[in-house]
Amino acid sequence: MALLKLEDVTVDYGSIHALKKINMEVDGGEIITLIGANGAGKSTTMKTIMGLVPCKSGKIIFDGMDITNWETKKVVQSGIILSPEGRQVFPRYSVKDNLYLGAYLRPKQEISDSLEMVYHLLPKLKERESQMAGSLSGGEQQMLAIGRAMMAKPRMLLLDEPSLGLAPLIINEIFGMIDEIRTLGTTILLVEQNARIALKHSDRAYVLETGTIVLSDKAEDMLQSDEVQKAYFGVL
Repeated sequence: MALLKLEDVTVDYGSIHALKKINMEVDGGEIITLIGANGAGKSTTMKTIMGLVPCKSGKIIFDGMDITNWETKKVVQSGIILSPEGRQVFPRYSVKDNLYLGAYLRPKQEISDSLEMVYHLLPKLKERESQMAGSLSGGEQQMLAIGRAMMAKPRMLLLDEPSLGLAPLIINEIFGMIDEIRTLGTTILLVEQNARIALKHSDRAYVLETGTIVLSDKAEDMLQSDEVQKAYFGVL
C-alpha cells in the first residue's frame, strides 16, 4: 500500500501551469527520485506536498489521509519533513542549535535520543556541534540540513537537490547517508539533478517535463534506458 499518493495534482502559478494532473505513488520504505530539467516542476511537487504551494485540483494522500492544502505545520506533524534546496542553515547559530530547531515539534523527552541518532548518522556534526553553521563547508552544511530534518523523526523525508554544488566525493558521502537513513525506516522522496547517482540509489523514479510525468519505471531500468541516458546523462 502506498504511503504517499498524488492523484491528478494540478498547480498553477498565475497563468503558468506548473503541474498538470500528475499521479505518483511512494510505498513505505522506498527511495523514489524525481528527475527532470530545471523548471520541470520537481521542487513545486515537493512544496505542494508540504502545503507551501496551493494545489488547484487533485488530491494528496498520506497514510490514507487526504492532506491536500493542509497547513505546513500540520503536514510536518503528520510525519513529512522537507530538507529544502540550498541547505538554508542558520549561519549564526551553532550546529547543535540548528539541529534543535529541527525538533521544535517533538516532545522534550525525545529530543536527546534524536540528537544521538543524528550524531551516529553524521559523526562530523558531533565533532562540530559548537561551531557556527555558517563556517561549515558546503558538504557539512548539507549534512546539517539533512540532520536537522531527521531531528523531527520523519516517516517520510523529502530531499530537494541534496548534491547541488558539491564535489563528487562529498556527493557519494551524502548518498551513502541517504541509504543509511532508509535503513532507519524512513521513506524518501528525492529531487536530484544528478540523475545517474540518484537512480543508482533509488528503487523507482518519475521523469517530469514541463509539469507532466512522462515516464515512470524501476530506477535500474531507467539507468539502462537509451532515452533517459540521452536526455539526462548527456550520452548517446
